[in-house]
Amino acid sequence: MVRLYITGLCLAGLLASCKSNRPDISNIELNLEIQRLDRDVFNCTVDSLHNRYGVFFDYYTEGILDIGTRKDSSFLEDLEIFRTDSTVIKACNDVKKRYPDLKKLTGKLAEALKYYHYYFPDRHIPKVYTYISGYNQSLMLTDSVLAIGLDKYLGPDYRFYDSLQFHRYMSQNMYPEKIVSDFIETLIGSEWTFNTRKNNNLISKMLFEGKIFYAAKMILPDEADSRIFGFTADQIRWCKNNEQTMWITLIEDKLLFSTNPFEIRKLTELAPRTERFTHESPGRACNWIGYNIIAKYMKNNPETSLRELMDNDDYQTIFEQAKYKPN
Repeated sequence: MVRLYITGLCLAGLLASCKSNRPDISNIELNLEIQRLDRDVFNCTVDSLHNRYGVFFDYYTEGILDIGTRKDSSFLEDLEIFRTDSTVIKACNDVKKRYPDLKKLTGKLAEALKYYHYYFPDRHIPKVYTYISGYNQSLMLTDSVLAIGLDKYLGPDYRFYDSLQFHRYMSQNMYPEKIVSDFIETLIGSEWTFNTRKNNNLISKMLFEGKIFYAAKMILPDEADSRIFGFTADQIRWCKNNEQTMWITLIEDKLLFSTNPFEIRKLTELAPRTERFTHESPGRACNWIGYNIIAKYMKNNPETSLRELMDNDDYQTIFEQAKYKPN
């Protein structure tokens, strides 16, 4: 459950923020309680689970566990199969060991959501639940809930990830400290979506993803770049050292304004590396360039608020006004 209180004039913090790069969120009180479906699903009756988690429990059993809902004749039997499955029990036990309590996560998420509310005061603050997915899904978003699959955050060297054939480029981000940035980026991406009908070229997609990263960095001012971007420290260094080379490649190969959806996916979605660049490149390196273009645009337009940036999907104008030229 999330209860949000604003004491005094929250927007007065805007004046304080002029004195530093970090906004004043001291007047925003947010009481965040994370409900642990990851434990309750093994210990509670179906009726009590539905009473506590409402329609989300149906989303969970149907969308993640793939066993349907309470209305299905085989539901109770299938739920019991899930509860007694040896792999699921192992996941549950390992989650209990890694997350005996959620005090640290609750504190970090609460602070991040205060920043989120500061920048976007009219946007909904979701309820937060945790669950066991059977190593299936990291985050699940509904109209009012953003839930976290804790068994997808047990550490990059967690032994079952290899046996489940999670590639290293995937498991490298499956660790506890990555939860908050994944949560915030998912929340932002749900509020501002990419309109492929209006913007169907690579540079537009790069800038959209760049906006997500930029907003996440504003909301998580203490978070390391490696967590925001999902890169290792070596991959961050590679991107910085090869920024100009990547940009030249995109221009010379006439990719920036490509409308080929297959090409765009290869360059902007999660992968072992970014197509067209070297094998040392991380996947989604183009989105890192997109972030740099957005940062340059915001530097050139200091009067633009984060909300105005997120609402602006005129990517051609953003690109032109950024005047991006990597060194």
